[in-house]
Amino acid sequence: MPKIVNQLESLNRLAQTLSSTENLEEIINAIIKVATELTAARRGSILFTKNQAQAMLTTLIRVGTDRQQALLQKMSMMVAGWILKNKESLLSEDIAQDHRFKGLQMLDLPRQSIVAVPIRARGQILGVLILNNDENDPVFQIDDLQLANIISSQSAHVLENAELLMQLKDENKRLKQEVAAKYSFDEIIGRSPAMDGVFKLLDKVIPTQTRVLIQGNSGTGKELIARAIHYHGSRKEKPFIAVDCGALPENLLESELFGHVRGAFTGAIDTTKGLFQVADGGTLFLDEINNTTPALQAKLLRVIQEGEIRAVGSTQTIKVDVRLIFATSIDLGRAVREGSFREDLYFRLKVVPIVLPPLNQRPEDILVLANHFLKKFSQMVNKPLKGFSRDAAQRMLRYDWPGNVRELEHTVERATILAEETESIIPVDLLPDEMRGEAGLRLPDFQGKTLQATVEALERSMIAEALKKFNGNKTRAAKHLGLSRRGIFNKIERYRLKV
Repeated sequence: MPKIVNQLESLNRLAQTLSSTENLEEIINAIIKVATELTAARRGSILFTKNQAQAMLTTLIRVGTDRQQALLQKMSMMVAGWILKNKESLLSEDIAQDHRFKGLQMLDLPRQSIVAVPIRARGQILGVLILNNDENDPVFQIDDLQLANIISSQSAHVLENAELLMQLKDENKRLKQEVAAKYSFDEIIGRSPAMDGVFKLLDKVIPTQTRVLIQGNSGTGKELIARAIHYHGSRKEKPFIAVDCGALPENLLESELFGHVRGAFTGAIDTTKGLFQVADGGTLFLDEINNTTPALQAKLLRVIQEGEIRAVGSTQTIKVDVRLIFATSIDLGRAVREGSFREDLYFRLKVVPIVLPPLNQRPEDILVLANHFLKKFSQMVNKPLKGFSRDAAQRMLRYDWPGNVRELEHTVERATILAEETESIIPVDLLPDEMRGEAGLRLPDFQGKTLQATVEALERSMIAEALKKFNGNKTRAAKHLGLSRRGIFNKIERYRLKV
């Protein structure tokens, strides 16, 4: 009876250990410790059937010469292979003389008594638990095999979850490394003097925790710059969260940023964290900050001053540690003068302003960017494209690029997709009509009109074209034209445009 009690106590300790840790190495060591204690085994090991099998081989006791260790490891691999093939447990008094393992007879092994059992989870063999004794140790009995099977059954799902967790951690680490590489300085292309100034500013702000205001027209790469700041800085292991402040109404944007408590408003059935909490320790990028209302601007000002937020409907404040990066496609100074943006917030945002020049002001970068995108997209579609025809290159250099780098990227992507499999050079006829001069913005007839009427007609035409281009999406049209969301609504109403 005392022996059974000791066995039950050992199994209970194992269960407690397995339920209290997610560390795979700790779990393996706990399993082997209990298995060797209960069976009086000299050694124990677990071999996984997945790609980390050999790396996770764990032996409780290592004795003998290096050659003996190598022989024991080879024996373990052969035993594991037999278990996987036959899908059953193994008990052998002397495996070196066992007819099932004829290959071991040539290895000059001393007597090795073996117990080996599969570790099954969800009908699949996850790994193999192997116990062995030397010639001077007791020979394993059927009771030892039964105990090993109980331990294997007790451990299987815990091992599976721990291994999956390790794989997820490895995958997460790999993805972070890929993201960091994607948003490296290598992805920010530019040789022009204007971009050289941007790179110098980035070198200075990245090591700091200071707020940054990125200014530039739509499509100039403001989010790319923000991500590069984050993934090169000290917060790169923490979240980077990007929010388009013009994409949500004020009440939803406030809830999205600060969170809300249950019952705060109709439909708030649960308490929800805001993006400030999600980004805690990392970076929050607020794009088109000019689209926020004065009320929301006041809340943002408090976050900057006090480092704390208050969820919608709550009376409690929550401390947050977030690096803030802002972006705008309009002149915020002008918005301050017009009364649509708080002056005190404006001065706190522009601690370090980074101004991204439009593409038509950096002509030195047009073909450099075009070839960068061509290389990227040609690899994606597996086409041997090496460059652009002389005519195509000249047309791109002459074009005004109102959509900036984003428009250039989409242009090259389209040309790459349309190119023939046998072509190595992008011909001019694969460029959009407006770039080849065959079509473009249809301007109204200005003859005989006053300056004010001419400006209004041009403005009406450009807004109509933008709405058409973005299928009536006012937010995207406003961003394309460098207007605020409220501004484009006012102009649509003023010119009585149909959307």
